[in-house]
Amino acid sequence: MVGLQVPSFGSGAGALDPILAAILGDTGAMPRLYFDANATAPPHPAVLDVMARAARELWANPTSTHREGQAARHAIEEARRSLAEGLGVKPAELVFCASATEALHLLLRGLQPALGSKPAFVNPGEHSACLNPLKDWADVRWLPGGCEGAATIVQMAANNETGLLYDMPQVPGAVRIKDCAQAWGKVPVDLATCDAAVFSGHKVGGPRGAALLWMRPELPWVPIMEGPQERRRRGGTEDTPAILGLAEAAKHVPERIAANAALQPMRDAFEAEVLGWSKDYEILGKAQPRLPNTSSLLLRGHSGEAVQMALDLAGFAVSTGSACHSGATKPSHAVMALGYSEAEARSVIRVSMLPGTGELEVQALIAALKFVLKR
Repeated sequence: MVGLQVPSFGSGAGALDPILAAILGDTGAMPRLYFDANATAPPHPAVLDVMARAARELWANPTSTHREGQAARHAIEEARRSLAEGLGVKPAELVFCASATEALHLLLRGLQPALGSKPAFVNPGEHSACLNPLKDWADVRWLPGGCEGAATIVQMAANNETGLLYDMPQVPGAVRIKDCAQAWGKVPVDLATCDAAVFSGHKVGGPRGAALLWMRPELPWVPIMEGPQERRRRGGTEDTPAILGLAEAAKHVPERIAANAALQPMRDAFEAEVLGWSKDYEILGKAQPRLPNTSSLLLRGHSGEAVQMALDLAGFAVSTGSACHSGATKPSHAVMALGYSEAEARSVIRVSMLPGTGELEVQALIAALKFVLKR
């Protein structure tokens, strides 16, 4: 793809641009166009079918020993086996959780008694779900840099805000933890380079309320959530429909990776168009390996929050490069960790495409963004 044709946008005179007419269809009403795939993705149709059937037929408590409970238990274990096969690990090494955030807390807090007093290295742009439990560790240091003496290394496979991809540093004897929440379903994930990993269901067309924690059995980990479920590793009654939905979504991960890879030429053309508008605009990590669906746009001279709100009113869902904590919008720590100022971090918006995003949709986004930035 050499470039994208840019349609007109806004209240101009004359006939409606044919590109927008193709998007609007017979109704003439602008549909909502979703460009926030890194936040969450719509559930795969097959996932909805599996979950609805499980809710009707497998509603019993899977810990119960009667026939109804054991039917739910059998379905959960089949889901575990299917997921393990797809990831290339053993079923007994997988723990079902309600979210990747919970999985990271279980993992890091369970490792703290053995490793919390020793050097731990982590990317400063990591998700707060990882950084927060590490606040209780005694010696936390930043990646990249020399990892000599590291007892624990925590590395995100892909950054949720910038899309940047990261390799796992290899240090003999260190426990290597990979945060795969954003990478899974967008690029291949290699577990041979780590000892534990977390995965999020709703990023890959699965349900919210289902995630995975994988750990090698030899890790010095202790359970912190009492209960007999998940082989006493994570207490709480399992959500059978959500777990089965997660397993169904994982079956479609290979095709999802291929569909995301196909987005890269369109993403690159989109970025080239935006960069041509001003020398003050920048794509974060443009020259580095990134997720193929993600553009982190640094729009100097503009408020990222204002741009996001204007696009939302125009019918386009994107996000800013900042995160909300306790109701107060703060500049993105992930962007500032790359060396940008607070003002620059506040001027970032993230565009992340869903698999199957079409050229017409991207053309419409370009037109809307250009209109917003010129106001």
